[in-house]
Amino acid sequence: MTRRTREDWLAEGLTFLVREGVEAVTIDAMCNLLGVTKGSFYHHFKSRHAYLEALLQYWEDEYTGKFIAFSLEGETPVEQIQRLNGLVVETHDTSEVAIRAWAQTDPMAHEFQERVDQRRLDFLVELQVKLHGDAVLARTMAQMVYAILIGSAQMMPPASKTELARMYDLIGQLTLRKIKEMEAE
Repeated sequence: MTRRTREDWLAEGLTFLVREGVEAVTIDAMCNLLGVTKGSFYHHFKSRHAYLEALLQYWEDEYTGKFIAFSLEGETPVEQIQRLNGLVVETHDTSEVAIRAWAQTDPMAHEFQERVDQRRLDFLVELQVKLHGDAVLARTMAQMVYAILIGSAQMMPPASKTELARMYDLIGQLTLRKIKEMEAE
């Protein structure tokens, strides 16, 4: 029997959540999926609730914390935005839809979702302010970029990675055009 790490439990759990929904994420289902006993589960988590909370934290860390850190490796605001958009497109899937559906019915998931949304928007505003300095425009641009991500995953069928990349390319071109207009004034 293969030993499973906490990371294995969380990575597999997120994939399973996306595919099957939160109600299907039970201790038995996860043990069957990973081919381990309940003892393995309880080695890492106290309860299903603790596991679900860890799963939400894992999602926040993987899809927000690491994205921000990766973006900040860029030297300029434009490069930081390009790095972020590239990673968002590369990892584009339906995990956002699954987490948001869960957040509609569960207070804990709702709290995580709200915090993640705020953290992401704050970071996008920060990047936009660095890019052109106008706080009001920065907030509007950040909201548009984020709405594209969330909306593109919610559409039926969801936008493809190629389609999302095209949307981000267009918004980038419009942003640069707006900056040039502001500089010319």
